[in-house]
Amino acid sequence: MGYWEYPPLADKYSIPLVVTGFEPLDLLDGIRRAVIQLESGRHVVENAYSRVVTFEGNRAAQKLLAEVFEVTDRAWRGIGVIPKSGWRLSEAYREFDAEERFHIAGIHTQESALCRAGDVLRGAIKPAECAAFGKECTPRHPLGATMVSSEGACAAYYNYGRFISADELATAGSGLSGAAHV
Repeated sequence: MGYWEYPPLADKYSIPLVVTGFEPLDLLDGIRRAVIQLESGRHVVENAYSRVVTFEGNRAAQKLLAEVFEVTDRAWRGIGVIPKSGWRLSEAYREFDAEERFHIAGIHTQESALCRAGDVLRGAIKPAECAAFGKECTPRHPLGATMVSSEGACAAYYNYGRFISADELATAGSGLSGAAHV
């Protein structure tokens, strides 16, 4: 898609944005660039992935997407409906739409009242701040989208011990002779 749509967001919200790849060095470079911008009070879009991403993106692919799809309101698990945040097949391709073809309508997902995945997704809380985290909600028994896959924030916190509090680390570390304390 390129990143031509991002500069207005950096300006509007006064935040640095860095386009980066998924390799460890790409991510570290992206973080480094964002920190430099934060420290200098700048908020622009930087491309740390120029070997793949260009400002304008793949115009032929964008044209094809615009022909086949149209923007629509979309419901997102844990968050609810976000206006103009999804795609559906355009009128010319509606015969391939499973909802239309099989007369499926009104599908609604039931979210757990205990789960605060939406708050985690919005960055309002960290996973361990949800009362169900690690108790009723685990990777084996997920209550929300953020615990379902290994890429979800809650599953990552759970699997890599990020849910341990600083007090618990200090207590666990005090019994280790000769070990450095966190």
